[in-house]
Amino acid sequence: MNKLWTAVILVLGFASCSSKQDELRTDFENPPEEYRPMPFWHINGHMTRAGIEKEVGEAKSLSGFGGVTVLPVSPGTQWGTGKPCPGTEPAYLSDEYFERYADILDISEKQGTQVILYDDIDFPSGSAGGRLRKEYPQYVRKYLSKEEFTVKGNQPVSRQRKDTASVLAAVSALNEQTREVLDLGPYMNGNTLTWKAPAGEWRVMFFNCGVSMDSYHGNLVDYMQPEAVSQLLEMTYGEYDKRFNRYFGNVITKTFFDDVGFVHQENAWTPAITGIFKEKYGKNPALYYPALFYDIGPETGAARVAFFDIRSELMAEGYVKQVSEWSGKRRLSSMGHPPENYSPNSVVANGDILKYYRHVQIPLLDAIFFYGRGLNGFKQISSAADRGDKPVVGAELCGAFPADMDSLTLYRVALEAMVRGVSFVVPHGMWYTTDADKIRIPPLIAPENPLLRDALPNYSACVGRSCLILQGGRRVSDIALLWPITAIQAETYINRDANSGLPVANWLPEHVNHHVLSDLLTNKLRRDFTFVHPEDLCNGKITATGSELVLNNETNIQHYKVLLMPGGDVISAETMKAIKQYYDNGGKVVATSSLPKRAAEFGRDEEVVRLVTEMFGIDPSQESYSDKFNSNANKGRLAFLHNPTPETLADLFTRWELRADIAFDESTIPPAQIGFLNYIHKQKKGRDFYYITNTTGNTVHTTVSLRGKFDNLESWNPHTGKIEPIRNFEFAKQPDGGYVTNIKLSMPQVSGVFIVGKMKE
Repeated sequence: MNKLWTAVILVLGFASCSSKQDELRTDFENPPEEYRPMPFWHINGHMTRAGIEKEVGEAKSLSGFGGVTVLPVSPGTQWGTGKPCPGTEPAYLSDEYFERYADILDISEKQGTQVILYDDIDFPSGSAGGRLRKEYPQYVRKYLSKEEFTVKGNQPVSRQRKDTASVLAAVSALNEQTREVLDLGPYMNGNTLTWKAPAGEWRVMFFNCGVSMDSYHGNLVDYMQPEAVSQLLEMTYGEYDKRFNRYFGNVITKTFFDDVGFVHQENAWTPAITGIFKEKYGKNPALYYPALFYDIGPETGAARVAFFDIRSELMAEGYVKQVSEWSGKRRLSSMGHPPENYSPNSVVANGDILKYYRHVQIPLLDAIFFYGRGLNGFKQISSAADRGDKPVVGAELCGAFPADMDSLTLYRVALEAMVRGVSFVVPHGMWYTTDADKIRIPPLIAPENPLLRDALPNYSACVGRSCLILQGGRRVSDIALLWPITAIQAETYINRDANSGLPVANWLPEHVNHHVLSDLLTNKLRRDFTFVHPEDLCNGKITATGSELVLNNETNIQHYKVLLMPGGDVISAETMKAIKQYYDNGGKVVATSSLPKRAAEFGRDEEVVRLVTEMFGIDPSQESYSDKFNSNANKGRLAFLHNPTPETLADLFTRWELRADIAFDESTIPPAQIGFLNYIHKQKKGRDFYYITNTTGNTVHTTVSLRGKFDNLESWNPHTGKIEPIRNFEFAKQPDGGYVTNIKLSMPQVSGVFIVGKMKE
């Protein structure tokens, strides 16, 4: 190439890079609307154009919001008091309702703010305001029920099933002594079973899949039935499409679905599951349906994994996929969440949370009820986004928090979410009628609330600046934490969680400790991590390259230096093979709490036991075993920690030379009664952005050590928009020959700061 043209191209390249940096710096000072909070705006009253103009205008001028998420509501009672509260007027989906919605869009367009299309009235999404059940009752959600009776051997049976309106999924008999299961389908004549029981005592079961007609679930669409979802979308999304398509992609930028899952209905089901089971596994479903309620012997765990995995796939491929595809075709980004997205047991609430968000453009979590709830599960949602190489993670924040919530809590909740991967915020929220006794769900996050009014403009700007930096790019994460989905599925049976006496979606099998490890890593050791799906270790999504595991994304590529395994009895044999191969080729693996002893697949238990025994030198079928450490000729390192603590794990990482990406002088950090000191590290536009948050009630003066040598370090303050050079730093050589850059840092309570720099070559 001509030297002159080479020089021109290089200059243009540098100019382009410089231009992007200048644009980022300018936007950081005054973040654009698309990065600012866009709260729920609950319509609890009679909308008028004048009222809309006032509230949408004040959302921008007095609160600094980037727009609103319009949420129609039904009349109801106030959370905590039972006082009657008004609903949306004009009536949802009426012509007059859409006239007022047009006013919202027109006013928003004129003032340069955005609107998020909430996809139903109230929550969960999926009822079309009750119309679906009235007009298409066959399309509401379904559940699996069981009629059963016992019979002694050698006795004739003639029994008619009672629930003849439901689809008969299977008829099975379980031998109470031997756990043998028989398919009684051939003995059915219409709805009548005629059969003579063999020797033994038998539990005979009709498994029925019927329409749910109770008040909570009965209005909702069958999320796993594609034709049902298609009909619902015509009734809701389609009505907005007819009228407001010209606003799509400019004023309306996102859609929002809410609580799409099956919390409080562990037996949520759909008829297609039976046929999929037979086709996928080549087995007779009637021989395995009893495992959803009882122990059927050695194949119990594999049967449950199979059924619950099918349900997880249908959740991801049903409502969630269709809404996301509809949105994508119209220049919109779909975002939303299932119930209990942050809870440790997603099997009973939403299926498999890392699969759930497969098609969503913006995976979203909801932080509700009180500060700290679900905190150790927030990384489940951001890890799902990492898995799909999705640049934005959303959060619905502060729903049903106390009405007297203060501004410190408002900030604290946002900081905790953003440092765990969130990069777009929907506060919960604004209300059309702001009288205290008309707000159904507190708190009021609007200028009419004197406790928050003065804080809102700075809060919106701070969140906007933070999200500007946190969206997109590559997150640096050294630690992969295996998602223990099969261990939970294998020991889950219908209503086990509901009958546990624990809060919903919190029952776990013994030793399954992924949330304990999440807390230990994030809040005790201050080491970032990513939940990785066990399937991804086998399907090419994550591959082993020597001592590293690589998340193979186009943008958000992650290089893991160690794999942590939570405890649990069941793991996929294919996953276990991949873990052993990684270790054999030089990888580092830490197993905790217990070792797997059964396979998620049918007929492969012995293979799992063999693989575990070869790796750890421990027979996992033993009742108990001690900590164990192994290594191999390829420098692979292996540890089993029966009771991992911050101290034992930190010591192990030190001995294995797993130097932290960012470290803090722990001796300078005072004990906290509330909150944490955390970080997240993003790389984008050729620079490293370390977002450090202090959500404690103390000012923290500490030394921060960044791995490597850095040039031109700056402090970007999201609270003020100021960018200042960092002059007080030094390089320190480490025992392994590498360097760290030490920086003195002072952080007030409930604050965040970005340290920005570029690593030296």
